[in-house]
Amino acid sequence: MIQGKESMPSPETRTPIADVSVVAANYNNAAYLDDYFQSWIQSTVQPAELIFVDDGSTDESLEVAKRYKDDLPNLVILELGTNRGFGNALNAGIDRASCKYIMRVDPDDVLISDRLAVQLELLESEDVDVVGSNAIIFHSSTRRIIGTTNFPLTHSDIARTIRKGEHGVLHPTVIARAELFKNHPYNQGCVPAEDYDIFARMLRSGARFANIKRPLLRYRVHQKSASNVLPFSTIRKTYSLRDSIFGTKTPGWYILAYYAHIKCYRKYLFSELAAAKIFYLGLASALRPDKAFRRLLRAVRSDGRSLT
Repeated sequence: MIQGKESMPSPETRTPIADVSVVAANYNNAAYLDDYFQSWIQSTVQPAELIFVDDGSTDESLEVAKRYKDDLPNLVILELGTNRGFGNALNAGIDRASCKYIMRVDPDDVLISDRLAVQLELLESEDVDVVGSNAIIFHSSTRRIIGTTNFPLTHSDIARTIRKGEHGVLHPTVIARAELFKNHPYNQGCVPAEDYDIFARMLRSGARFANIKRPLLRYRVHQKSASNVLPFSTIRKTYSLRDSIFGTKTPGWYILAYYAHIKCYRKYLFSELAAAKIFYLGLASALRPDKAFRRLLRAVRSDGRSLT
C-alpha cells in the first residue's frame, strides 16, 4: 500500500512510499550498479526498504552502493562478507525484509520508472499473490535491444507453463506477498534453477499468479548473465525439480529437445546476420513446433520479438 504521506524527494516533487521491501542480491556487479540505483532514483514510487545484499563481492560494488545512501535513504546494505551463494544471499535479504510485499530485482537490471506503481496496483486490486511482467532485453556492451519477453498473462496459463517445467514468470520482474517468500525460502542447492523451484512451490501451495503484458524492466544480457550462459545441467535440474514438486516423470529425450530448442532460439535472437537468424529460428521451430505456434500467435497480437 502507498502511504498517504510523501517523504522521499524527487526532482520536482516528493515521491510516495510503498509498503514494499525490494531484495537484490549482488556479486561483483559494480559496473552495472549506477544504472540500477539511478533507475530507483527515477522511480515514481519508492519502496520503504531497498535491500541490497552484497554476497562477498571482490570488486567495488560496496563502494558504489554506499555512494547512493544520501540519494536513497531507504537503502539498506547487508554485507555478507564471504560469498554464500545467490539463494542464500536472497534469503538473507528476505529475512531482513519487514514490509507487506517483497519485490525481486537483480542489480544488473534497470527498472522502468513506474514499475512498482503499476505492479502494486494490480497486486492490491486483483485476487493475485504474485505479479510479474514482461521485460525489454538489451545487450550490455552495445545497449542494443535484443527483444521483448512474452510471458503468459493469466493465472491458468502461468500455472500450465510452470507445471510443464517452463518459466511462467521472469524472476527479477516479480513482486509478491511477503509471506510467500518467507514461507518458501530459496534453496541454494537448486541454483541456477532456484527461480523455477521457488515459483513452482508457491504455485503448489495455492498462490495465484499474474503477469503484466507491458515490459516494466530492462533486462541486461552480459557475459555472466544466466540468459547468456545456459548449460544443459540447468535445464535438466529444472525438469528434475518439476518432477519432484508435481509428481511427473519427464523423459530424457524431451529435456534434450527443449534444451536444443532454447539454445537455437537464443542464437536466433542474438544473431545479427539475416541468414543466421532464419537458420536458427527454423531449427528452434522444428525442435518445438508447439512453442513456435504459440509465439506466432503472440506475435500477431503484439509488436516486437519475444523471448520466453
